[in-house]
Amino acid sequence: MVIKFLRNELSFLLALITLVILHFTGTSDVIKSSLAIESLLFVIVFSVIIFAALGVVHHAELLAYKFGEPYGTMILTLSAVTVEIIMIAAMMSHGDADPEIARDTIYSTLMILLNGLTGLIMLLGGIKYGEQKYNLKSTNSFLSLIIGITGIGLFLPHIIPAQSYALYEKFLVISCLLLYIFFLRMQSKEHNYYFKFEGRKKDIDSRHEHLPPKEKISTVYNFIMLAATIAAISVMAESLSVFVDDGIEKLHMPAGFAGLIIALIIVSPEGLTAVRAGLNDDMQRVVNISLGSMLSTLSLTIPAVLIVSLIINQNIILALSPMQSVMVVTSLVVGILSCKDGETNALSGFIHFMLFITFIFLVFV
Repeated sequence: MVIKFLRNELSFLLALITLVILHFTGTSDVIKSSLAIESLLFVIVFSVIIFAALGVVHHAELLAYKFGEPYGTMILTLSAVTVEIIMIAAMMSHGDADPEIARDTIYSTLMILLNGLTGLIMLLGGIKYGEQKYNLKSTNSFLSLIIGITGIGLFLPHIIPAQSYALYEKFLVISCLLLYIFFLRMQSKEHNYYFKFEGRKKDIDSRHEHLPPKEKISTVYNFIMLAATIAAISVMAESLSVFVDDGIEKLHMPAGFAGLIIALIIVSPEGLTAVRAGLNDDMQRVVNISLGSMLSTLSLTIPAVLIVSLIINQNIILALSPMQSVMVVTSLVVGILSCKDGETNALSGFIHFMLFITFIFLVFV
């Protein structure tokens, strides 16, 4: 039993070992004075967090298989957005106040999910299968909410008068949460068939061949391990935020690099699952994961960082920069055109992926 636990929960155990090491070494003045050692620790912590994300994926997939869609994807996306909120809060509360870190992380997450992840999957899936089909009603539902919340959360702050901004932030928290709660109700009850698609049944079912029967999957155990792994990632995120801040200062990296690093960690659990689904010709699951994660990032992270900013009395800037605004609008327009007929292809994927390359280029330029 112990050996089986050690084998199945290797990612979680490695995270615990890393936390113990960081507890005794992370605050050492010798380490902080050496860029080489600090860089090595950054690589180690970053790698362990990504590996721990595999544990999140494992337990989320078991729960997804047991409960079916769309509940499984909801579990995965809500798990990931929890990590996102905790990591952004850690960066906000560490060191010098950076009012743009939350905005940059949200922006980077959107670019990675819509252009990097979805674009790559559409490209590879298009090359392998030609056209991949999904339920058009799901993309229409996701994109309408994503565009709406992007407008009120990331564009409207540009023009809200300063004397009304504090009140608008409170309104924004309530609006985002109400929209997401209503969406979850629709997704899980009346319109859950929007988020299902019976495609190549044989190919889709084959991915579950290695899983145990549903009745043997323990809901309590997998939820506990899912929460424990997320907690371990969240604690490691505090140390990672220290290394990122110090590294940006010492290496004179662009400020947006911090948001990119956080976003890569945030997206890793969903990304691994989405790539696997896309290569199995399950584009509906890819849509549910990528667009669902974008929606949860906007509708939950924006209220969360606003609440954190009130608690720690720190100003934050949500309004996108002009360059970010152009990238977001362009990506959403291309996304709408890519999803207009309920099927994807390699050309659409390549366009999205080139937008992702443009995003990376602009982070450093």
